[in-house]
Amino acid sequence: MSIRSWLVTALTFAAIIVATSIGWRDIDAAPSASPLAVAGIAMTASTNVAPSAWSADPALASRINAEARRRHLDPPTAWVRYRFDRPAESDRLSLATEFMRERFTIYLNGIDIYRTNGSADDRSLGWHHPVFLPLPEALLRTGSNTLMFRLQSVPERPLAIGKVVVGPDLLLRQSTNRQIMLETTAPQVINGVLAILTLGTLLFWLVRPQEQVFGWLALVGAVWWFRNLHYFIAAPPFRELLFWHMTTDSIFVLLAAVYGFAATFLDIPNRRKIIGVVIAVCAVAIAVRHLLVLFGRADFASFLITLPLSIATLYLLAVACLRSPRIENLLMLAAVAIATAFGFHDLMLSVNSPFTTGIYLQPYGSLLVFSAFGFALGRRMLLALAVNENVNAVLERRVAAAMAELERSEASRRELQVASAVESERERMMREIHDGIGSSLITALAVAERQQQSPGTIATLKRSITDLRIGVDSLEPIDGDVVMLLASLRHRMERELTAAGLTFVWKVENVPALAWLDAVAALHVLRILQEAIGNILAYAGATTIDVGCSRLHRDGRDGVQISIADNGCGFDPNQNCGGRGLANMHSRAEALNAVFACKSAPTNGTSISLWLPRQVK
Repeated sequence: MSIRSWLVTALTFAAIIVATSIGWRDIDAAPSASPLAVAGIAMTASTNVAPSAWSADPALASRINAEARRRHLDPPTAWVRYRFDRPAESDRLSLATEFMRERFTIYLNGIDIYRTNGSADDRSLGWHHPVFLPLPEALLRTGSNTLMFRLQSVPERPLAIGKVVVGPDLLLRQSTNRQIMLETTAPQVINGVLAILTLGTLLFWLVRPQEQVFGWLALVGAVWWFRNLHYFIAAPPFRELLFWHMTTDSIFVLLAAVYGFAATFLDIPNRRKIIGVVIAVCAVAIAVRHLLVLFGRADFASFLITLPLSIATLYLLAVACLRSPRIENLLMLAAVAIATAFGFHDLMLSVNSPFTTGIYLQPYGSLLVFSAFGFALGRRMLLALAVNENVNAVLERRVAAAMAELERSEASRRELQVASAVESERERMMREIHDGIGSSLITALAVAERQQQSPGTIATLKRSITDLRIGVDSLEPIDGDVVMLLASLRHRMERELTAAGLTFVWKVENVPALAWLDAVAALHVLRILQEAIGNILAYAGATTIDVGCSRLHRDGRDGVQISIADNGCGFDPNQNCGGRGLANMHSRAEALNAVFACKSAPTNGTSISLWLPRQVK
């Protein structure tokens, strides 16, 4: 994990912790509003306290609940006395307390000025509600004044009193309002948010039960929501004693739910066994607590049972987190650790420990856990979106490639269709030429030979048949194979050349195919070569014809050169012979983007060459 990520994590949790304390000031912060020191404690259920019943032991203030049970006071009752001085000229004074356990009555200079319960049957809860009370001017004395608190509870619930402050009315009013906001109003708001988040998480889990982490989180939210009720509900909807037991026991249930959720979220090894141990220890703690209450003992020891459990569980979570140190895992570990610390802080606050903030922090732990999970869920969604976008991009590329391949396939299919149609048409034309003109010429040749027509007529008919066959051969697909084209020409012409007394010398090499050499171009090549051979037969008086074919580069371009040479009488190329043979051969070569050349001299024979480019411009 980068230093930047560590810094962001630290700043995030620092901001959350500061936000929970913003606006709150400890009511002993100002010198003019210092907490009053306990002047005396009396452990008696009587409404009148004898002077001898007062004890000046200050340590007794932190264990009045245990002392009342030890003395078997029924109901558990304690008196706490304070003294303060009022200057001769001072602002209006008020009284403020952090919290009071259950019912209590306040006396100023022996006069009853406030009581939380209107009658003995009033069982409303006031355990987390700070008290602000303006002190009656008529009862205040210049100099020393006495405050007494008569604390009373049912046997099952504890006695306790928080810090008591007497000071300027405005200062204490502001401090109490902030404390009410942080301890009562804020938990109400948090519970509203928890209800919405828990419902959404539960619905998601019901749709996708395989996502166990959402089921655990829904349990955490539901238990935490119920636990927070006692911070602002003074009159529960059912028996207040049952409500008190349930909300107190919910601490252990919440601890098991939070650790079960964290173990599932971090996917720690053997988490089922670990969750089982956590649930078992919390169940034992609940049983121990009820036994302590049943026998009139303080239930503080039952909460201490969970301290080693919390340390061991957090250690296992930390090990799992370090094994997979993603930022969401580190945030969740920090949130669970801080929420656990908030729980033990509130436990110490309930026994008047001086090392506390003075406000209950446990409700704010739920915000940390849900915020950490929200961050993890948001990051998971962003990663999923990134993966989805990447998959979409890959799919788009594959679809584009498939479309291009499909277009190529379609183009190839169309080409095949065209080629098939051309091939069918070529075969039809070849068949028609063979069966039509070819049959007619062969029939005419046969008639001429039977009727003993002139040799010129018979020769003309034979040349016409050969010429027709060469034309038909040009229609055969050769796939640019020049050697095959020359072989076809040799097959058609060799018999006629042999009959004329000419020797056919074949000097053809394997050469690369010419992709552009289609039927039309092949016919041009054959006509050029046919014209050259025809001239040799008609005019050269030669005895040998050399036919060559080889690969040749010309002006930096690759190509194939075909050559035909004879040992005949030759001719003067500069002399006009009155024919169009050479001109036609030049024209056909230009149509092919080829190069045609003719060399001859009297008595030295004639040679022609036709250079065909490998690639047509």
